[in-house]
Amino acid sequence: MHQKRLATAICLALLCTATAAHATDDDVTAIDTVTVTGTRISNPNVVSPTPISVLTAEDIKAVGAVNIGDLLTTMPQLATTFTMGNSGRFIGTAGVAMQDLRNLGTARTLVLVNGRRFVGSSAGSSAVDTNLIPADWVERVEIITGGASAVYGADAVSGVVNFILKREYEGLNLHAQLGTSSSGFDKQLLSVTAGTPFADGRGHFAASLEHSRQDALEFRDRFGHQAWREIRTPGYSTDKVLMPDAGSYLITYGGTFALGPSTDITRRYVFDPDGSVRKQRFDGIRDTAGGCTDCDRSDSNRTLQLQPKYQRTSVSSVASFDLDAEHRLYFEGTWSQVDSKTQSSPAFGSATTGSPYIVMPDNAYIRPDLAAVMKGKSIKVSRSDLDAGRRGEDTERRTWRTVFGSDGMLWSDWQYDVSAVYGRTDEARDNLNNRINERFYAGLDAVRDPANGNVVCRSRIALGSVNQNLLAYTDSPDGIVSPDVAQGCIPFSIFGEGAIDPSAAHWFNTTTRTTSRLTQFVANASLTNNHLIELPGGSASFATGVEYRRETSRQDTDPLDVSGQTFLNAIPSSHGAYDVGELFAEIALPLVSSDAFGSLSFDAAARVSDYSTVGHTTAWRYGLDWAVNKSLRLRGTMSSAVRAPNIDELFGGQSQNFFSVTDPCSVVELKNGKNPALRAANCAALGVPNGFVAQNIGTIEGLSGSNPDLDPETGRSWTAGFVFTPDFLEGFGLNVDYWNIKLSDAITSVSGSATAQRCVDSPSGIDNVYCTNATRDPVTHELTFIRTLQQNIAATNTDGVDIGASYAHDLGAGRLKLDLNATRVLHYTDFPFQEDADESVEQNRTLGFPEWKATLRVGYALAGWNFDWSTRYVSESLRVSNDSYHSNPTSTAPIWAGSGVFHDLRGSYRFDGGWQVYAGITNVFDSDPPVNLFGTGFGSGLYDAMGRSYYAGFNYRF
Repeated sequence: MHQKRLATAICLALLCTATAAHATDDDVTAIDTVTVTGTRISNPNVVSPTPISVLTAEDIKAVGAVNIGDLLTTMPQLATTFTMGNSGRFIGTAGVAMQDLRNLGTARTLVLVNGRRFVGSSAGSSAVDTNLIPADWVERVEIITGGASAVYGADAVSGVVNFILKREYEGLNLHAQLGTSSSGFDKQLLSVTAGTPFADGRGHFAASLEHSRQDALEFRDRFGHQAWREIRTPGYSTDKVLMPDAGSYLITYGGTFALGPSTDITRRYVFDPDGSVRKQRFDGIRDTAGGCTDCDRSDSNRTLQLQPKYQRTSVSSVASFDLDAEHRLYFEGTWSQVDSKTQSSPAFGSATTGSPYIVMPDNAYIRPDLAAVMKGKSIKVSRSDLDAGRRGEDTERRTWRTVFGSDGMLWSDWQYDVSAVYGRTDEARDNLNNRINERFYAGLDAVRDPANGNVVCRSRIALGSVNQNLLAYTDSPDGIVSPDVAQGCIPFSIFGEGAIDPSAAHWFNTTTRTTSRLTQFVANASLTNNHLIELPGGSASFATGVEYRRETSRQDTDPLDVSGQTFLNAIPSSHGAYDVGELFAEIALPLVSSDAFGSLSFDAAARVSDYSTVGHTTAWRYGLDWAVNKSLRLRGTMSSAVRAPNIDELFGGQSQNFFSVTDPCSVVELKNGKNPALRAANCAALGVPNGFVAQNIGTIEGLSGSNPDLDPETGRSWTAGFVFTPDFLEGFGLNVDYWNIKLSDAITSVSGSATAQRCVDSPSGIDNVYCTNATRDPVTHELTFIRTLQQNIAATNTDGVDIGASYAHDLGAGRLKLDLNATRVLHYTDFPFQEDADESVEQNRTLGFPEWKATLRVGYALAGWNFDWSTRYVSESLRVSNDSYHSNPTSTAPIWAGSGVFHDLRGSYRFDGGWQVYAGITNVFDSDPPVNLFGTGFGSGLYDAMGRSYYAGFNYRF
């Protein structure tokens, strides 16, 4: 069989159709087949019925993307779970962009590169950091919803994001781009791409070198000195009002303390920068939860960082060689190094978390004015230690991946593809300004040396003396400072902002290091026949194959952090591995093709897997595609998926955590439950008295981590839709698809707040897993400890509609093109109670779960000019839960986070001779996000928080 490889032409866009490219040789007409994401079958006569959304290289260029991860999260199908701005809210994930399709979690979204798996980027997880994929090396990105596990295996419960990279590139291209924002936030990109055939055209090699970087962006540089806090105002017209220039009076940067109850403002004191003490000032509004305006307070945004410092260098290459007319060898290689540095809030001592700094009455830095207040007794100071340095993470990630394979023809119509993929990610994370607690508490306990009057650490001159802070807040059984620490101890003062001696801070702070390694090996062999049998509609196709995959993960935590000796959470080292063998098959049957009936095709796929962790699983999919006529196509799929728990969920270990929780049994929170009477009854059953007012209003210690007893989760999904390309409107296309995904025994770790709330909102009473995980003090009834381990919750269901429309038409001397991509989520419902399977929690329209999300792009091309105007839209969302809103619609103000509309503009001109220059503006109108949302949280990541930004660059094609 004589076969010639040709350049493929793919016209997917919003119409989701695949077209084969035809070419004529002297005596042979060859058809180069196209494989669409969601199927391994490459028959051009069979179109996959699964909806596909496409992001093209032109779309990437239209917004000047430097890193592709944040661009993807603007697509309506993908959530903003990980953006560059909010990725730092978890330990070790700053700068990572993991994709989350349909808001069902990054673990349920499978990311592929050229249809094959890519190694994970975070210890214990197989989720891929898409920022590692060079923006200039991407040809297009295809996104499908549901129906993918049968084709690609686990992790594709909600769908697949497939990056199609450049392959047979010829020539040399140089690309450079510079950008900045109105806040002085700079970005750069430099890329070189080259490719050439060799061996008289039998082989081809292409490579790309790309470097991108961005500066850090601090809150103060973007938003100045804004400070916001929810405060219960006098009169309670609403429960809480979001107030400007507000903060907490329970903790300050210079130190504050109370001689009685923490909310008794008549007995509260603060320290001025010179170390003097005075009564705390309250000239505005305050509440018993610690909020105040026009007062001595802390500013929680003062140390907030909106974007980390980040740089990435990537080298990518592809090669192929035709052994003969029917067999080819191919290779893909990727190497990336990422350096990310982020800074956050400093260490602190706080009465609201139960760990204020205990200052003894003989402390050497006590001045007469403070001594008069203390009256020979100790005090407990709450203080944010900015003068000791901000904490942070300096992370280096190195990822490399290789693919070796061979494909070609066997036995007439049988095509084969055999490949091996190996990837590895190495990460080294330095935890900056990580306070060694024993050293800090030793230096805090400063006294006068009776021999010479010098200020020294008590432990240095009184060996074996008890350090009250060490005794109260660490695992020290006797509170005695170790001899080594006592010998090197440097005393310091905490009275007033700037009081901590830099030499002391240098001594009690350290840099701890956590390293991790992830590996992935995949071996795959498949056979495909696109002419299996002839049916009335055309040739049937069949594909089958086997796959073996092994994933490993190991994280080694610094011994200081493992032991809990530092301010960082106590995190254990962890390691785990699993392997899976799989058998899969797929068939596509063109059933009918006639002028009267149109074309009807059926496809089905199945995959049987054997995991070393959970045993056997089965996934399947089937679909119908009916081209009624040239203008209308109907399509639908049904599928079942099984996801085995990943390494982190099973073997990640359990580590210390701290949760920001508002006690649902506190009297002012009872009415915010879905059923206030039920919440009150369950709180009473827990022993919480009537009129209870929670005093623990800060963070609550707890435990998060893995669960070795997890079961696999199952998912059922179906889609139904149509594609309309009317003859009467040339250049127009419309597709509408309904999707529905249901997860059973869904693996999740609910938040600390949700754990506390679900405990007392269960219709079956308090005998549930959430009450087991939310511990209360039997005397004070305060929440004291919360566990949020991985668990199989009852179910999660979500459904919605995707709408895509495109129109291209000549306008004047140029051509106009419009593309609309929108998603409306109809429901996103959790069923959290195994004991009450029908009891639900609706998430849709709450922050992070928008009802509508859309993008609109308008382009115009004229001669060498190209202009693009893009609009991003997200609908308004509740700042509270739906249940809270329905039971108490005035619980906070503003209760809605308004919709976001952001516009981007780009123009380019291509000169003769290979030069192209371009410039653009993102967020043209400098639109701000809703009040008090800065892009650093899960929900606020939906909004553009960078302000107006500018970029310019050039391409030169040799």
